[in-house]
Amino acid sequence: MTPVLLEREFFAGDARHVAPALIGKLLVRADGRVARLVEVEAYMGLDDPASHAYRGPTPRARIMFGPPGILYVYFSYGVHWCANVVCSPDGTASAVLLRAAQPLEGVAEMRAARWHGQRDLRERDLCRGPGRLCEAFGITGADNGLDLTSPGGLLGLADDGAGSGGTVVATPRVGLTRGASSPWRFIVEGSPWVSARPRGTGVAPAEPATGRGPH
Repeated sequence: MTPVLLEREFFAGDARHVAPALIGKLLVRADGRVARLVEVEAYMGLDDPASHAYRGPTPRARIMFGPPGILYVYFSYGVHWCANVVCSPDGTASAVLLRAAQPLEGVAEMRAARWHGQRDLRERDLCRGPGRLCEAFGITGADNGLDLTSPGGLLGLADDGAGSGGTVVATPRVGLTRGASSPWRFIVEGSPWVSARPRGTGVAPAEPATGRGPH
């Protein structure tokens, strides 16, 4: 089916419910770059010590308090950009970090965006990890605040009806010093496009979700 842009209502649930529903959806750039999401992480605002919004609507985190469907971009460890989609009703902070995706279209453009003289730039590594994903799609701080639900926008999230492509499981989040044990990272089990393998225990099937979970 022709991909359909996700509407703002899709993102109106809290991030723990929107996140698994995003697996299998398409990240789309207006120039033709398309990739299917295989890994995301939920961040729960005031209830989550790992969230940028944990201390309230600071200048950086204010965008996480709504409206839903907005792109939140931040610079991580002074190294790379990370892209998140804001969730929950306006005034309530939560967001989903886009961690990894399978390239589908515009692969040459993704490769060019990520080319830094590497001898071997495998297609598998183009969008495998949040920094690589942003670089492959040309996402930077200049894109912070973009409305992902706006038809004809630079970036969007869409549904082509293909589904997740496998079993979606929940694991602990990765790369955190606080809140790492929360099972709010969602991946397609066994996908070669996922950024890192789950470690230890804590892997469980994700609950079915529509993106409209409890607020």
